[in-house]
Amino acid sequence: ALAKGASALFGAGIVLGSLTLKLPQILLLLRTRSVEGLSLAGCYGEIPMCASFAIYHARLGYPLDTYAENLVITAQNLLIIAIYWVLKPPSAAHMLGVSTAGVLLHAVLWLLPARWQSLVAQAQPIAMLWGYLPQILLNARLGCTGSLSAVTTAARFAGCSIRLATTVLRIGDDPWLLATYGLAASLTAALLAQFALLPANCAAAS
Repeated sequence: ALAKGASALFGAGIVLGSLTLKLPQILLLLRTRSVEGLSLAGCYGEIPMCASFAIYHARLGYPLDTYAENLVITAQNLLIIAIYWVLKPPSAAHMLGVSTAGVLLHAVLWLLPARWQSLVAQAQPIAMLWGYLPQILLNARLGCTGSLSAVTTAARFAGCSIRLATTVLRIGDDPWLLATYGLAASLTAALLAQFALLPANCAAAS
């Protein structure tokens, strides 16, 4: 009981921390007015990566404190995409297509019957790779971290690691969730390693 109570407090702390998780990234984009080195594909991938977590937990009736941060982070990711579109506008057809596909995808995920929600969990590692790999590969190709925020990345690594522990204590043996949080921690660790190895200034790397 004590362990579950402590994990609930940690979960609530993660939710509160998520309110400012993407703030360093947002402020960096607004300050530099540049999206150089930031993967738009990765930004898109972070939407289903986080939203599918929230949908899966909500549809199975898991406690709100085990997934609420994903709702907050999804909203922040939408803001980052909006800023990206303002600073480096894609075509109107691109924006309409992405927006429509996003709405339809998440509507389908929400409407899946509870007995099929396991499919959402099984797809989460794919969403995780979509959310992180484009940024990792872009950093490697450019030889820099560009407009990616080190503070936000470090906070995400801490959050993924803590959430891995709270999932065990609050939910129990959900292998797909545990595998996904473990994958998230590994991928954010890879991004942190790139911050240690690569310069932030892409001009200096070229």
